[in-house]
Amino acid sequence: MDIQWYPGHMAKARRQIKENLKLIDLVVELTDARVPQSARNPDIPEIHHKPYILAVTKTDLADPARTEVWRQFWQKNQEGAVLLDLASGKGVEKLRTEITKSLPALRRPPRVLVVGIPNVGKSSLINRLTGRSGTKVGAKPGVTRGKQWINAKGLQLLDTPGILWPKFEDQETAKKLAATAAIRDEVVNIEEVTYWLLNYLREHYPELLVKRYSLDLGINNTLELFEQIGRQRGCLRAQGEIDYLQTAQAVLKDFRSGLIGPVTLELPEKE
Repeated sequence: MDIQWYPGHMAKARRQIKENLKLIDLVVELTDARVPQSARNPDIPEIHHKPYILAVTKTDLADPARTEVWRQFWQKNQEGAVLLDLASGKGVEKLRTEITKSLPALRRPPRVLVVGIPNVGKSSLINRLTGRSGTKVGAKPGVTRGKQWINAKGLQLLDTPGILWPKFEDQETAKKLAATAAIRDEVVNIEEVTYWLLNYLREHYPELLVKRYSLDLGINNTLELFEQIGRQRGCLRAQGEIDYLQTAQAVLKDFRSGLIGPVTLELPEKE
């Protein structure tokens, strides 16, 4: 099943961003440290004629060794990135400093556009910058709707709904976004997404799976892994058969909350 999700409010938000560019001094694009490239909207570069900062969220859920690889990659490509842990607030003041350094002196508060895909942490960042809980935060993508100007201690922030792009050319990118909850579970086959995720974890992070699910080391294939987790978690039907949907929901919940461990699902492409 091909994954595509571009509801009407995203198309409207994309138009609003273009319409409001003349009001903006600087753009902050958020990306997810677990999928640093896949979580970047390819439509965003068209607004790069404005001063621009890349802010990397969810570093607390990502593999720190891989985050360092990405940091060096961005540095090499002259794209400074600010690493954020919005759960603790780490990196937020550095981002505020970088915003100020990137702009000439203004007689008014700088106007900053905050953009990113759904569920990347825009509202959490804004709440950190304002020092209050003023923007609705939800576990599902698409919670923030409409245009909101927010005063944030010397900054004016324009929050926008999370937007994807009209068509995913690469279905692996789509699966990564689904695994990290940037795409609603209701519009994807979460069993397929979980199978893809377990296959990746089995190859790159087997020790985390063994520790989280008390598994045997001799797992021969991903389907067997899927079924072992289902049995271990008690995801069974009345006849004792594996409930694959319930197992998928449990695995995705564990992954998204960090219970499996710190994981990053991609590395920079080799040049």
